[in-house]
Amino acid sequence: MDQQQPPVQQPGGPAAWAPPPAAYPPPGYPPVAYAAAPQYAGFWIRFVAAIIDGIIMFFLFFTIIGGIVYLPLMWWKKGQTVGMMALNLKIVRAVDGGPIGGQAAFIRFIVYAVEVIITIGLLGFVWAAFDPRKQALHDKAAGTVVIHTS
Repeated sequence: MDQQQPPVQQPGGPAAWAPPPAAYPPPGYPPVAYAAAPQYAGFWIRFVAAIIDGIIMFFLFFTIIGGIVYLPLMWWKKGQTVGMMALNLKIVRAVDGGPIGGQAAFIRFIVYAVEVIITIGLLGFVWAAFDPRKQALHDKAAGTVVIHTS
C-alpha cells in the first residue's frame, strides 16, 4: 500500500500533492547504508584523474611494474590515487560506502588493465558515462563506486 505525501503549499495557489521521492538505490541494486545519497563521480572527472595518474606512472615508474603496484596499492590503502586526491574523488564499496579491501582493489585493477589493453580504455569509461551510479566495468567487477569527497 502506497503512502501518500502530504500536500505542498504552492505560492499563490491551492495545495498540491508532492510526487513520491525517487527510488534509491535504483532497482536491481542492493540496499546501501550511506548516511546520505553519495554524489557519484562521472565520466569526465574520472577521465582527468586517470590522465593525471598516467602521467605520474610514466614519470615516476617508467615501467608497467610501477602501474601494477601503484594503482591497486593506492586504491586499497588510501581509497584514491594521487589524481583522484587532486580532484576530491574516492573509491568506496558500492554496498555501504566503506573502504575497499585488497581483494576488491586487485579485481578492480585486473579488469581495469584488461579494459585499457584490449579496448584502449574506452569501454570502461564510456560505460560509466551511462550507468546510474557512474560505475565503470572495473567498478562493477569489484563492487565499488567512485564518489566526490567534497
